[in-house]
Amino acid sequence: MLEILRQDKDSKVLVVTPLLPTHSISKITKKTIKRNDTPITWISFSSNSNIPTNTQNGMNEYGLKHKLPQFIFMLDNDIELGRHMIDRMVNKLEGTPDYIAYCYCSFEFKGFINRTFSAINFDGTKLLQHNYISSNSLIKLSHLNKIGGLVTDAIYTRLLDWCLFLTFLKEGFIGIPCPEAHFIAHSKEDTISAGGLDDYKLKHSRVIHDFVSPIIEKFSKKSSS
Repeated sequence: MLEILRQDKDSKVLVVTPLLPTHSISKITKKTIKRNDTPITWISFSSNSNIPTNTQNGMNEYGLKHKLPQFIFMLDNDIELGRHMIDRMVNKLEGTPDYIAYCYCSFEFKGFINRTFSAINFDGTKLLQHNYISSNSLIKLSHLNKIGGLVTDAIYTRLLDWCLFLTFLKEGFIGIPCPEAHFIAHSKEDTISAGGLDDYKLKHSRVIHDFVSPIIEKFSKKSSS
C-alpha cells in the first residue's frame, strides 16, 4: 500500500520507506528527516515483500501519477538522520560524471550492535569481497533505470543491497562517498540475527556465484584483450 507522507514543490529526491504491514516509521525518523532543506517527496510502501521489492513497487506506483525526481533515496523506518544528511549527499552527487551512479555516507549502529562505518573512498576490489555501503544511499534515477531497477530476487534476501552495488559495478558505474553526512541505525537483536548463520552463508555463496564471479570474469577478459 502506497502512502504519500510529504510532497514538496519541485522535489529533487524521492524518499521511499519500505514497510512490512505490521511495521511503522519511528518517531526519530520522522523528526530527523526535517533536518534538511532539499525539497523532497517522501512515500512509504507496505506489503509482505522484501525491502527492495517494496521500494521498487512504491516508486512504480507513485510514478504512475507523478513525475519522478532526479534522485531516489531508500530510507529505513528506524534511521536517525544526521543534520543536513540528504542536503550534503545531494550536493555531493549533483553534477558528478556519468560513471558515478550513487552517493553513500558514514553510518553507525547503536543498540544490540555498536559499530561505526566510515564512508571510505570507493574500492571495487573491496566491494567484490564484501559490502561496505549502506542501502540508505542516494541514487541517480537515470542510472537505476539503466541497470533495470533494484535487485529484488528473494533468493538473495539479506544481501540485496550488495547485489545492487555489484550490478552497478558490472555495468561500469561506481559510487562516491560523502563522509560529511551520516546516520545512526538503532539495531535490535531480532533484526540483526534474523535468518541465522547458515541462511546467510547460503545467500552469500549465491551472490559470489551470480554477481561477483561474472564481474571478475568480465574484467579479466578486458585486461587480457
